[in-house]
Amino acid sequence: MLRLDPEAVNTASTGLGPIDDLQVRVADAPSAFPDWPRTGEPRQARCHVFQCADVLEVWLDTIGRARRIRPLFVGVSTAAGATVMLLPLGIERVRGIRVLGFLDGTVVDYSQPVLFPSAAQIDGAAMTRLWQRIRSALPGFDVALLDKMPVEIGGQANPLMHLGAEAMPVSGHVMSLSGSREELEARIPVSKRHQRYMRQLTKDQSVALEVAETAERARVFLDDMIENKTRKFHETRVPGFEVPGKRAFYDEATRRLPNLAPIHLSAVRAGETVVASHWGLIFGDRFYFLMTAYAGGEWRKYSPGRILNDELIRWCHANGYRWFDFGIGDEVYKDEYCDIVVPLHVAVIPVTLRGRLYVRSGAVLERLRASQLWQRLRPYKWVILRTLRRSPAPTVKGGESE
Repeated sequence: MLRLDPEAVNTASTGLGPIDDLQVRVADAPSAFPDWPRTGEPRQARCHVFQCADVLEVWLDTIGRARRIRPLFVGVSTAAGATVMLLPLGIERVRGIRVLGFLDGTVVDYSQPVLFPSAAQIDGAAMTRLWQRIRSALPGFDVALLDKMPVEIGGQANPLMHLGAEAMPVSGHVMSLSGSREELEARIPVSKRHQRYMRQLTKDQSVALEVAETAERARVFLDDMIENKTRKFHETRVPGFEVPGKRAFYDEATRRLPNLAPIHLSAVRAGETVVASHWGLIFGDRFYFLMTAYAGGEWRKYSPGRILNDELIRWCHANGYRWFDFGIGDEVYKDEYCDIVVPLHVAVIPVTLRGRLYVRSGAVLERLRASQLWQRLRPYKWVILRTLRRSPAPTVKGGESE
């Protein structure tokens, strides 16, 4: 567990000047920072699509509002005003505990700061000191939980890794799309069973991928996807669109953000029937494969999910995208496609007694997750989690702060 010593670095210098000369500013919206990147603008910094201002603004109006998260957008700049790093953070109360974290709410696969070139100069000692500056600028919280962090993005190191980050038991997975069409086809997995079912499916009807090119078509695809996805959520007994603000996020993002990029909706049709659909995002040369839904009943035997995967990969390659990002999750099928694994990390930083007690209670839950019993009870895990969240936090008397 991380233990930060505020006296460990007094005059750390990384080429940015003394760390104490860096300016730290906190605002309630990304628009307060002119350098905050948007999806439709040339990339001025390293980040994933989830950290772009226009995506975050939709998030604030939906998930952030529904969960009553206090947004805290942090800007770090040099004394001369050059932006070094931007952090999309927020404080949420969980069982009475003030938890500082990235803005997520189950719709983000990779969380991290927006990194500008000079951030590459921040070493461990400098980040320790800078974290103290950031913490002082923020309102009070009990624990920082910075999860889903990649080690780097676009070849630039994530300096928050220096905050005692540890590996998470889940990773991201990416398929590179370089090479010719013939080379790509050789990398798409093929099975005799899948080929047999495809012959049966295409015998009497056409099967094709349709990409929504208008806002009206995107809305049709979204409605169909939500209907099938809701059915799947119910079948697997996991939380779906009842998660606060989640349905509204997909609705508003589809309505407010440009179609084709960053919002991308598509569907595989067998004749006139939609057998698989997808909602994803595009940023730069990266395609984010985020939410899929499939028709049930007799269609399941035709593996509509595999058809969707393969056709979207072909579409991305034909349209010049370099990376097909399958996102977070270690499902076995991803190993058949992906040549890149993205290790993810979490930094857990308690700053009060309440925070330390919260972290200890979480460690018990982690051990439960790892047990064989947890695996057998996995369909019911959200019932357990909801019960834990409703239970009262430990009573703390006296002062809390370290």
